[in-house]
Amino acid sequence: MPEAPGAMPSGAARRPEPLTLRAAARVQRQVIGALLLRELSTRFGRENLGFLWLFLEPALLGGTIGLVHHLSGRGLPGGVDVLSFWVLGYIPFFLFRSVVNRAPVAIVSNQSLLYHRRITILDIMLARDLLEGAAVLGAMAVFVLAIGLATGTWPEQPAKLVLGMALMLVLAHGIGLLISAGSVYTEMFERITHMVTYLSLPILGSFFMVFWLPTEVQKMVLWMPTVHCFEIVRDGQFGSAVPTSYDVSYVLTCAALLNLFGLAALRKARRDMVV
Repeated sequence: MPEAPGAMPSGAARRPEPLTLRAAARVQRQVIGALLLRELSTRFGRENLGFLWLFLEPALLGGTIGLVHHLSGRGLPGGVDVLSFWVLGYIPFFLFRSVVNRAPVAIVSNQSLLYHRRITILDIMLARDLLEGAAVLGAMAVFVLAIGLATGTWPEQPAKLVLGMALMLVLAHGIGLLISAGSVYTEMFERITHMVTYLSLPILGSFFMVFWLPTEVQKMVLWMPTVHCFEIVRDGQFGSAVPTSYDVSYVLTCAALLNLFGLAALRKARRDMVV
C-alpha cells in the first residue's frame, strides 16, 4: 500500500522530541543527584561511617590546627580570637585544596560514565565539587556552633560566612575545570597540582589578615581573589571588631572568567578524548 503524502517513511528513525527548559533542568538535577550518590559510594563505601568521614576530615584537621595555636598562648594582631581565626582560615583552604587537588583525576576516574548520553564532563565535575562544598560547609557550621556554645561568641553576619565559602567553591571549581581539561593531554597536572597548592598556601590568604600587612603589600595580595574570600568569611565572623578588605564584584569577575575558560577547555578536551 503506498504511503500517504507527507507520512514518515517506514523504518525511518523518529527524532526525539526536544526537551523543554524545565524538563532539561529536571533531567540535569537527576543526573547530578545520581552522580553525587555514586561519588559517595565510590569514595566511602556504603557504610555510615564512610559518609561521616566526609564531614569529619575537615572538622578534625581544622579543629586540631586551631586548638594547637590556641594552646600556644600567642595572641594575634588586633585582638583577633586565636581559635576562631585559625579554624576559619583552614576550613576554606581545605575546600579550595580538596576541589583543586581532585581535579586532575576527575575525568580519568569517571571516563566510563561518558558512554551515557545524558552525562557530561561538567555534570561529573559539578557533582564532585558540590559534594566537597556541602561537606566543608557542614564542618564549618559545626565549628561555628561549637565555638558559639563554648564562648558565647556568635558570627556577626552568618550570611557572609556562607557567601565567602560559596565564592571560594566557585573559584576552585573554575580552576578545577581548567586542570581537568589539561589532564586529558598530559599527566603533568596530576604530578604538580598537590605541590603547587601547598606552596601557594602563604599567599592565598588563609593565615593572615590584610590589615596586618603594610599598605603596599596589601595592594599586592588583594590581586589574589582567594584573599577576598577569606576576608569575607572573617567579616562574617568578627564583623566590625576587626577591619576587613574585600571586593565581591572582583571575586565574581575572576570566578566567571575562570569558569568560562574552564568550560571552553572542557569542550575542546571532550572532542579530543577517546572514550
